[in-house]
Amino acid sequence: MPLVRGRGGKAEWLKSALVLAIGMVAVTAVWGVLVALAGAAFADFFRSSRNMGLIMQPVLLVMGALMLVIALGEFGLIRRMLPELHPVAVQGLPGTAAWSYGRTALLGVAIAATFGIVCTLPPYLALLLSVAVVGSVAYGALALGAYGLGLATPILLGSAALGPAGRATRLLDWLAAKRDALHVAQGILFAALGALVLVFFWVRYAVPPP
Repeated sequence: MPLVRGRGGKAEWLKSALVLAIGMVAVTAVWGVLVALAGAAFADFFRSSRNMGLIMQPVLLVMGALMLVIALGEFGLIRRMLPELHPVAVQGLPGTAAWSYGRTALLGVAIAATFGIVCTLPPYLALLLSVAVVGSVAYGALALGAYGLGLATPILLGSAALGPAGRATRLLDWLAAKRDALHVAQGILFAALGALVLVFFWVRYAVPPP
């Protein structure tokens, strides 16, 4: 159903926006519950900075290396890992007959279960650590549910800005025309993020303290 407004109008857009947001919030809230349960079960483990360091080291290395590999794909040096977006994809976008509320919910679940909970940004990691240390299921669901709502908000604002479905078609046409430049820009972004993560790992864990 329409996240890009078509014949369904604002009412359909609002329903689809609510479905997408619920899907994303549900995933992150469940993730918060799991993190809280793990924190309660291994409270002493998570309170140890040494143990947290043992967890964070491989996570940072893998995430940094993955971002660099994605960057290589965007630069055309290896096979691309990110999906391609073509103008014909508008036929499968929310707002077309091929879409449904179920698919909108699955889209929200997929976004939250991938980019949402697999994140190396320090504020998100601090939130996870806080949930694990507190060990409260209610706090975990509320805190990460709010995080999921925050993830959904820019997506919904962007879809609202597109307005009529024709704008989405024009946007996709423009993206197709600028595909190569966008790949390079995405490559630079992922390379910078990957390098930042690896530099953080090096400074935090590899360089011995003075």
